[in-house]
Amino acid sequence: MGSKPAASITWIKGDQELQGESTVEETYDRMFTVTSRLTLTVSKEDDGMPVICVINHPAVKDFQAQKYLEVQYKPEVKIVVGYPEGLTREGENLELTCKAKGKPQPHRITWFKVDDDVPSHAVITGSDLFIENLNKSYNGTYRCVASNLVGEAFDDYILYVYDALTSTPTPSTTTIISDNSQDSRAGVGSPQKIDHAVIGGVVAVVVFIMLCLLIILGRYFARHKGTYFTHEAKGADDAADADTAIINAEGGHSNSDNKKEYYI
Repeated sequence: MGSKPAASITWIKGDQELQGESTVEETYDRMFTVTSRLTLTVSKEDDGMPVICVINHPAVKDFQAQKYLEVQYKPEVKIVVGYPEGLTREGENLELTCKAKGKPQPHRITWFKVDDDVPSHAVITGSDLFIENLNKSYNGTYRCVASNLVGEAFDDYILYVYDALTSTPTPSTTTIISDNSQDSRAGVGSPQKIDHAVIGGVVAVVVFIMLCLLIILGRYFARHKGTYFTHEAKGADDAADADTAIINAEGGHSNSDNKKEYYI
């Protein structure tokens, strides 16, 4: 106000230079009053951001005014699982915490189950939800709603209760891997069943082949029984006497008259 010549005004938000709408008024003594109006849209990230009005005039240097933005926004909501760390199983407990941040700070946090009632023995303490001795009837969507003067927001947690572990496995590397699910435990045992089936099939085939061979050999020997004659017996049936039979058996000829014996 009251400058001569008229000053110029620029705006800076963070590291960004902005341009406002300026009006200049001249007073009766030829002095000038400059008014600049800045309109901008802010978000929650602009909360605490400085906005600077910089005056440019030959008579002054680094003349400025500064104000920090105060932005209000509705809550940001996030559900955090306190327990358990892994799968939720029957008989175990469930602990959920609803974390909400907003400006102003949320003044009300509520828990409820979508399309159903929260279990009767569930304990709600402020932003915490605790359910003990889980069973599959508790499956569903649990919602945390936080609100302040600006508005409200929510986050959902989908609960699915798995079957309880039927036995306590011995600590080993194989047990830890197969404990992730029932399907994993079933997959470990199936190869042993397949091996037994293969071995049984091979044994059956071998036994069948041996039986076939025994049947074929038995029929072969039965067919050729009694048809074998030794070479020495050939020609003995046609001999006139025992000496001739021996001669025919030894030489294989029936004309024994050509053979003579000499004694010295």
